[in-house]
Amino acid sequence: MHEAALEAFRPAIDVCYDPTLVDDTERLHRDLAQADALIVRNRTRVDLALPDAAPGLRVIGRLGVGLENIDFEACAERGVSVKPATGANTQSVVECVIGAMLVLRRGVFASTPEFWQMIGNLWGQFFGRPLSMAIIALTLITFF
Repeated sequence: MHEAALEAFRPAIDVCYDPTLVDDTERLHRDLAQADALIVRNRTRVDLALPDAAPGLRVIGRLGVGLENIDFEACAERGVSVKPATGANTQSVVECVIGAMLVLRRGVFASTPEFWQMIGNLWGQFFGRPLSMAIIALTLITFF
């Protein structure tokens, strides 16, 4: 998360932005003592100790993919709700997949001078094909 994205919350909400807290559990627990909310990435372990260190904690937001770092049972026992950012990166994933399809189909990954020098006159065997000639299966998922 970029610190600038949190500026909209200030000054109405006291925001602590410190990407180094994940590497110092003691300081993280100390700083959470007065927290109402916490936003975590994949490296922050949300286990029994974390909600216990933050008695006022009401919600944990999870940025990124995967929830294996969060003990949902421990959070539920302490009345802390967990809000994953489900679907927040859907557009980026779609763009990445389409870009990768184009790169792989057209052979762009191999388009370096060193590559062309290595294959010499065999270039025609390695030249990519347009994506328009490919059969692609797409699944459309709609979230309501």
